[in-house]
Amino acid sequence: MNHRMLAILAITAAALTGCSNTSEPASESGEQSAKQSQPRTDTIQISYDELQKDKQISRSTTLAVGDFLQVSLGSNPSTGFTWDEKLLISDPKVLAQTGHEAIAPKENRPGAAGNEVWMVQAMAPGNSTVSTSYGRPWEGGEKEAWVFSVNVTVK
Repeated sequence: MNHRMLAILAITAAALTGCSNTSEPASESGEQSAKQSQPRTDTIQISYDELQKDKQISRSTTLAVGDFLQVSLGSNPSTGFTWDEKLLISDPKVLAQTGHEAIAPKENRPGAAGNEVWMVQAMAPGNSTVSTSYGRPWEGGEKEAWVFSVNVTVK
């Protein structure tokens, strides 16, 4: 009879252990839905080498309200060229610039290219175009030698 009781206890313990494992996926799916509700960041990166190949660069992307767009463009201030710090946004009700920073070159040598990075947040549903130009800002300097634009649809 003791063998029978041990067998019943072993089966019950195994069943209970199996029940506790089935609750993990439910918890994970709860975590996944919480992650899905957090804003995401879409990144568009154009290297300095890519800029040398094309003077007019356009991209498209789709965001949800609250999401961010990070735009990273190659830059080499030692040439006298700079990107406009303030982005041109066709519909400021749809998109808002939330940041800009210049990032130094990874290579520690004169004339090495770095990046300029902008952050834009989707504020409301709609369509908007974000653009900036790369040029020499002083009088007589080349203006809009390169132009970057991105068409953004916010859902």
